[in-house]
Amino acid sequence: MADPPGAPSVTKHLLKLARQIDPAGSPGYVTVDSRADCLPDCCFENVTGIVKKYGGSTQHGWSLRQHAYFAEGEFYAVWRCPDGRLIDVTPSADRQTQILFLPDSTRVWEGEAVKPQRLRMRETQCYCGSGMPFRICHGLEDG
Repeated sequence: MADPPGAPSVTKHLLKLARQIDPAGSPGYVTVDSRADCLPDCCFENVTGIVKKYGGSTQHGWSLRQHAYFAEGEFYAVWRCPDGRLIDVTPSADRQTQILFLPDSTRVWEGEAVKPQRLRMRETQCYCGSGMPFRICHGLEDG
């Protein structure tokens, strides 16, 4: 799958994370078409409002992205419009034109925060100079 312009690249780490979240699922690109009445960082509320206004349904899933040391999946909602297309109606600070999204058919948002799913990509050396990975040497890193 070729990465569309303005979208996060599909990396082996993101694919591995996607398999850990849902072995049967497959991530795909969803177009961002933020609406004037939608607020940043409020995807669940935004999609609920759009469904009430225009019909369709909510598709829960995971917005996937990669950082310097880990791949991350954030529990997220996009709009499944009446014709079946998925659209991200939530504006983002980085003005992405597409997101990488993994649908989740088993989990729905119930008003509570859902812990992000993360996959560490590499070990970082401990600051004390032991030569051991930080998480083993001092045990302070989330694991």
